[in-house]
Amino acid sequence: MLGIAILMIIAILLALFVSLSNRQKTTRTIRVRQDFSTIQEAINDANFGDMIRVSAGTYFEHVIVNKTVALVGENSSNTIIDGNNTGTVVQILADNVIISGFRLQNSGYGWTREGVYVYAANNVKISSNTFVNACHDIKLNYSQNSEVLGNTINGTMYGIRLMNSINCTAIGNNVSNCVAGVHLENATDCIVRGNYFTQNDQGIRFYSPCADNAIIANTVWNNNYDGMIAVMPPNATFFNNTVFHNNFVNNSEPFIIQSNGTVWDNGLEGNYWTSYEGTDADQNGVGDTPYTFSSNEDSFPLTGNSSEFTIQTEAKEYTVTAISNSNMSEFSFESTSNGSRIDFDVYTENESLGFCRITIPADLMNYPFTVWVDNDAGHNATLKTLQGTDDSKQILLYFTYPSGIHKITVTCGSTRSWLLEFLLPILLISTAIIVFLAVIVLRKLGKKNVNKS
Repeated sequence: MLGIAILMIIAILLALFVSLSNRQKTTRTIRVRQDFSTIQEAINDANFGDMIRVSAGTYFEHVIVNKTVALVGENSSNTIIDGNNTGTVVQILADNVIISGFRLQNSGYGWTREGVYVYAANNVKISSNTFVNACHDIKLNYSQNSEVLGNTINGTMYGIRLMNSINCTAIGNNVSNCVAGVHLENATDCIVRGNYFTQNDQGIRFYSPCADNAIIANTVWNNNYDGMIAVMPPNATFFNNTVFHNNFVNNSEPFIIQSNGTVWDNGLEGNYWTSYEGTDADQNGVGDTPYTFSSNEDSFPLTGNSSEFTIQTEAKEYTVTAISNSNMSEFSFESTSNGSRIDFDVYTENESLGFCRITIPADLMNYPFTVWVDNDAGHNATLKTLQGTDDSKQILLYFTYPSGIHKITVTCGSTRSWLLEFLLPILLISTAIIVFLAVIVLRKLGKKNVNKS
């Protein structure tokens, strides 16, 4: 029995040793230039979950990532992977890969040449990279749950291409000089949100069967076309692709649409089109008549640019949306013990009056509201509360202000707490000075009375 117990203890200790050894391997950091001279050598030596940090410099390589690693460049301006115009710069063939902080360039021109090509790999994250002169800058093919986040792309063919993929996202990217800013092909349940597409041939492109994708809050500006919905093969169908809160600004031509199956609003609000000439008599930020184009219809076109702002509190993340004929910037939120406030700058030109319709989660801010323009409450702003879909969840405020450059502040609570935070100390100090002077005067008067007596 003693021998069996000893063997069991040895087995347990051995298992613990192996487990700790494997854990140590997953946290290993490999450095390119210090440990290895090339990125591929570092990948070949890496174990599952290793971090590969690449120092600044130019690496003429065609990198194949065939294991789960994080590939992180020193920065995306001078940590360069150059394909030397001969082929795909980085291929990702494993799940859970991260690639971030690189400049990827010069894939060469050709149908199978990419900046980053993800094939049959899931949960891949491509973030904060710069792409220059890559034929297909980022292509996901047969991928699920992958993310393309905050990349800057100046390419040739397709900026972001989601093919045969499910539940992938492209958020916060800046894409220019491509055939299409984003290209969805046989994509399902994908989200394209908060991207900036400019100076492309087509801003947003659907190609072949696509279903249940959401295109939200993108700016499609100065392209030849808003975008294109192309049928390939001839019997391809499109179903329930939803496009809303996007800004289609100064594009030369509208969407080219060869198939129905796209919904151009969320049931209440659609998109902003600079070619829309309708009115907004009830002042709610939504046009009074639909916008029609290429046999399709946006039933609720917006009368100003749509913007989204994210607010992170200790308890939750909130999204505030705005519709405005002004350029909005410097958005911020602050909560105090007496209330909360939102600040932002506006710049309105070529309009006699600026307007903003802002939608605020009721959990974040609630009545009563005051709108301040350049620290002036109410005198330069006209505010009204609109009826939302559910007053318990969202509050809609519509207000106007003079044209030009202004600081807008929206406060809630019985007092403007941030103003009181400045006034209260001044008031206390002033009171103390007055009391001090009064005491001195009373003492002098008392001495005079004593002397007289």
